[in-house]
Amino acid sequence: MTSVEDEVRAEMNWAYLRAEIDRLRLKFQRKIIWLRQKWKHDPLRDYQGMVISETKADWLMAGEDCLAEERFCSESEEISTIDRSIAMIEVEIDDQRRAFERAGCLPPLEVITRLFCLTSFERNVLLLCFAPELYPEFEQIYAYIQDDANRRYPTPQLAIALFGQDMAIFEARSSFMSASPMRRLRLITLESGPYPSTAQSLRPLKLEDRIADYLMGVNQLDDRVANLLSPLTNVPLSPEANDLADRIACSITSRARESLQPSINLIARKGADKEAIASALCNRLGIQIFSLNLTRLFAIDIQRQEMLRLIEREAMLNQFALYIEMPSDGTYNEESLVRANELIEQLSLFLIIGSEERWRTKKEMISIHVPGIDAKARRLIWNQHFPEMGAGHGHELDLIAQQFELDPFSIAQAALAARDRACFCQSSDISTSILWEACREQSGWRMEELGQRIIPVQSWKDIVLPEDLLRQLHEIASQVAYRTQVYEQWGFGEKLGRGRGISALFSGPSGTGKTMAAEVLANHLQLDLFRIDLAGVVSKYIGETEKNLKKVFDAAEQSGAILFFDEADALFGKRTEVKDSHDRYANIEVSYLLQRIEDYRGLAILATNYKSALDRAFLRRIRFQLDFPLPDAISRRQIWQQVFPPQAEVDSLDYDFLSRLEISGGNIKNIALNAAFFAASQGSPIQMAHILLSTRREYAKIDKLTTEAEFGAHYKSMKS
Repeated sequence: MTSVEDEVRAEMNWAYLRAEIDRLRLKFQRKIIWLRQKWKHDPLRDYQGMVISETKADWLMAGEDCLAEERFCSESEEISTIDRSIAMIEVEIDDQRRAFERAGCLPPLEVITRLFCLTSFERNVLLLCFAPELYPEFEQIYAYIQDDANRRYPTPQLAIALFGQDMAIFEARSSFMSASPMRRLRLITLESGPYPSTAQSLRPLKLEDRIADYLMGVNQLDDRVANLLSPLTNVPLSPEANDLADRIACSITSRARESLQPSINLIARKGADKEAIASALCNRLGIQIFSLNLTRLFAIDIQRQEMLRLIEREAMLNQFALYIEMPSDGTYNEESLVRANELIEQLSLFLIIGSEERWRTKKEMISIHVPGIDAKARRLIWNQHFPEMGAGHGHELDLIAQQFELDPFSIAQAALAARDRACFCQSSDISTSILWEACREQSGWRMEELGQRIIPVQSWKDIVLPEDLLRQLHEIASQVAYRTQVYEQWGFGEKLGRGRGISALFSGPSGTGKTMAAEVLANHLQLDLFRIDLAGVVSKYIGETEKNLKKVFDAAEQSGAILFFDEADALFGKRTEVKDSHDRYANIEVSYLLQRIEDYRGLAILATNYKSALDRAFLRRIRFQLDFPLPDAISRRQIWQQVFPPQAEVDSLDYDFLSRLEISGGNIKNIALNAAFFAASQGSPIQMAHILLSTRREYAKIDKLTTEAEFGAHYKSMKS
């Protein structure tokens, strides 16, 4: 809609509202004429508010005489003139409504009336509450007509007196009950009266600010729920997903007469395109869809029910469906699962529920299993985002589709990030390296709170290991790089079934290069590397360890990141027999971890300083087992020569002597770094004196003695 059309419709709405307010004024004039006729017989009228006269007491005791009012109105020429004016204005209002219809829309007041199935009486109640928003003098009119200077607000009794003459009293009062559409969906609120004992019929009626804005043509989500809702946008889908969305849309359209508020349960594991299918479905139905953030909703303790009513109202006002990703057993506690179930049973709107298993609820739902999105489907989606890359970069896109198990929304976000990065680099073309990095960022953020990200800076030229150990590392890298070709294209995946995960055990003393080797692999494969402290994952509470591990593997599946489990002995320690329930559950925890490692499509590395402490029965299920020894003299010399950066100023170091120090590569790195700081503080190059001082500090830290046999000619310098 253009701004000109907006202005025209705004003017039409103001004209429509003025006509409705004019009709309301005439209704008041009509009522006031009758009341003045009634009040003129009260001799103490001038002392109203201070005393109740006997005449007024008799009038109150007699009750409302509707027949007397009807007779008076039928005989009053003044009221007949007002009635004719009301009829003329109603004709004008009908003409204006038809003008809206010709423009393809309706006045906001009429929209609310139809959306919430309001009666003519309830429509007039909204107008009664809305009038002071446009014309504040109505507050004084309300006080005057209710014969109380302090009652400057509409009440149920005032509404009934003005608009409920042709209704049964209980029918009119039902519109103000808590279950009525106006109150349940928070169009109006019935506020507390000036006194604790104020009757319900005399309590103030308040139009919600959101509804007042809507009637004036401003349609924005209520601020109280805006942070709970996020719009889902349309993104490219695979052909299978598009076909599924088409079939669901046809089913809903054919059932429209049976159920106005369908509920659908999309069932698939995480990473499938449930949200994208829900968005595509609503696009086919011509409605919006918003996702509800359960975590934020559950954080609200006091006003959760109020939020649900507001969400339901917003869904009706804006005609949108609601998507809710339901928690899995490992994500929330039992109380949260119960809350989630209560939520979908209480909401009366078009719901689409996403879950990993069929969600069991009393609410009638259409359960639909969503097929997983494989590399071929992801490749087709990438083609829709980057059709220009199909010819020249087909193989690279294949690798991206195979490596990153992104859902359609995540693919769209990664594509946008890649375009932004290319624009920032002032490049007209998007390289596959930029796209790869965008995918890593999109898929890796979920792991940040579950493990420590290690930025890989080491490469093959930096690591010093025995030749056979290096060959094994290259074999691991090859299996990760070519797993898709072997498992998918050559069919080994179907033949093997389970156990396709690539696992490795890195064992050896501290500082021998286990973490560095993981860095080298991550750098070579261009994958994220996360260190998971198994000692921190293991919980003393039964079942919690499995939940912690499930979170780690579920989060890592998207990117196929390298998982580096440190301190494996915390979980894989030897157990000769099951003595109690804790031993039995500890074995279950180990079995669960091994199962997830075998099913994980990436590389999982277990690291330990104490291989002898591990149970051999468990380790038979690990594919690669690499023992990292302490370096020999030749390796130590190479490490010493590589440990100093080219920019560092080094002066006449005795590498023959340094290679004889029987320490690990980690110790060498520490000594070199501390020596650099000693030299920098003295304003000189790194010299043997700095190395010896740093070595003495390192030996003391690891409780290693400095002997004359090891240090030879440098022994005296070590002691000075």
